[in-house]
Amino acid sequence: MTPAEEEILSAAIITNGECLEGVNLTGRDFSTMAGGLLFDLIKAIAESGGHADLITITKAINELPADEKRGYPAISVMNALFAKGASGAAASFHAEVVAEEAARRRLIAVGQWLVQYGTEGMDVDALADKAMEAVQGAVAGVSTTVDSIGATLADTINSFGEPVTYSATPWDSINHLIQGWRPGGLYIIGARPSVGKTIAGLQAAVKLTDLGPVAFISLEMSEVELQKRMISLDAKVDIGHITRNNITDDDMRRMSPAIHRWEAMPLYVDKTHGAKFSDISRHVWSVKRQHGLAAVVIDYLQLMEPSDPKKNEYQTVTENSRKLKLLAQQLEVPVIALSQLNRSSEQRDGKVPQLSDLRASGGVEQDADVVILLHRDLMKSPHEIDLIVAKNRHGITGTADMDFVGHNSEIRDRYQQAA
Repeated sequence: MTPAEEEILSAAIITNGECLEGVNLTGRDFSTMAGGLLFDLIKAIAESGGHADLITITKAINELPADEKRGYPAISVMNALFAKGASGAAASFHAEVVAEEAARRRLIAVGQWLVQYGTEGMDVDALADKAMEAVQGAVAGVSTTVDSIGATLADTINSFGEPVTYSATPWDSINHLIQGWRPGGLYIIGARPSVGKTIAGLQAAVKLTDLGPVAFISLEMSEVELQKRMISLDAKVDIGHITRNNITDDDMRRMSPAIHRWEAMPLYVDKTHGAKFSDISRHVWSVKRQHGLAAVVIDYLQLMEPSDPKKNEYQTVTENSRKLKLLAQQLEVPVIALSQLNRSSEQRDGKVPQLSDLRASGGVEQDADVVILLHRDLMKSPHEIDLIVAKNRHGITGTADMDFVGHNSEIRDRYQQAA
């Protein structure tokens, strides 16, 4: 193994695989089979939600069939990597070195291949096409172009005539204000407990499945609870009937035609309940790799755990909101994060929430492209709800007066009639 390979494997073992988050390497990038197999195993354990420590790795290798164990490094080699004590902070740097070394080896192999087939008389055009494809594959993910801001200015100006791609929200009144969910945008939906933020988040996620797969991370409700609310929303079945297992014949008639649609709905709920950003990122990237990705919904921001247990809530929320914004930009899909509001609004006349009410808001106000605050007077008008666009980086702010149809787990435009 090369020194850079040893460094990244050592750091991966020390950090239980967490330092590999966002590292764009595979086992084929390593110079030895042993190093490549070990890297792929650590990454697989980490991506499945496990802790890739030395004990877990050794156990996983020992459980393999005898003929599959042979390529892995000896326990003495893994102990030496652990003892090396490499820092996870340098993992991205060493990953770049490993990728460059791998690209160089592949380019050498491409050159040898060209010599062989070039002397054997392969058609020149076919040889050129194969060579270009092989070279591009060899350096994929390694080369980085650095341009001045003016280099791509013409492309930006030319794009002014093209429509901006937005994904519609479930509410026409909100689409009028924010146009829809924008790829790469971070959207915050904030509310006090029991006002309806989970209903809003689930309703948004279900609508977005019309466009493609949606990764849903629920840190508050189980998958079964979300399924019940989805059924109530889509089939217009009273949620009370569902939660009390008191389904009527009319409810069954409403549900039956939709069962096949629900089974095929590309809504992927994280079952690991991992609350660290690394857990959430792992689920999101897994959905993207296996199915594609249209959007991400997280319920809710303040339940995400810190990367360092010494950080307070303010620091944790600030860190996680920034990471969610970067994730949205990397994936080029909207990320919708639900958020708790603090009690300040309850002390205010009218109890109307404001941006400053975002609990432990930290950098949330800065990171978010759009902040929508929910307001509902649970005593005087529980069936009415205001969706307040308190921040909109790309447009206007304002308030949409909506109906809260709690028994159907739905927020509805006021003019919209029940199905």
